[in-house]
Amino acid sequence: MPTTHPSTSTAGHREQAATSRNSAAPAPQGSATGGGVLALVLSGVALLTAPVLLLLPYIGFAPALAAAAGIVLAVTGLRVATHGRGVAVTGLVVSALLFVLLLGAATVWNLGVVDPAIRDYTELHEAIDRVRSIVLGA
Repeated sequence: MPTTHPSTSTAGHREQAATSRNSAAPAPQGSATGGGVLALVLSGVALLTAPVLLLLPYIGFAPALAAAAGIVLAVTGLRVATHGRGVAVTGLVVSALLFVLLLGAATVWNLGVVDPAIRDYTELHEAIDRVRSIVLGA
């Protein structure tokens, strides 16, 4: 009857289990798919929220910022990638185009429509002065 020490058989099982866990499903290394998918999701969010948010003064730049975040994620994904770059390149191109379009639209809207309307609205300036005097106590 062979005798085995419990400590050596337990250590052997632990090492064998760790080896089988590590070799069973290797994680994909260097894929840019995650960053590309996130960039596309942020671009979609920017595109869907732009019609509403562009109408709000200065908040209309938020969709352009979401597209800029998509650019950052896509570039980050491409930098670490060794394969699977197609989705990241697509996310980068879509995010960059949306960024330019949304930034331009928000700038034109704010400078061409919102600012002149606010400057010419005397009742708004009176209300702002009233709130300022209440808050600051002047």
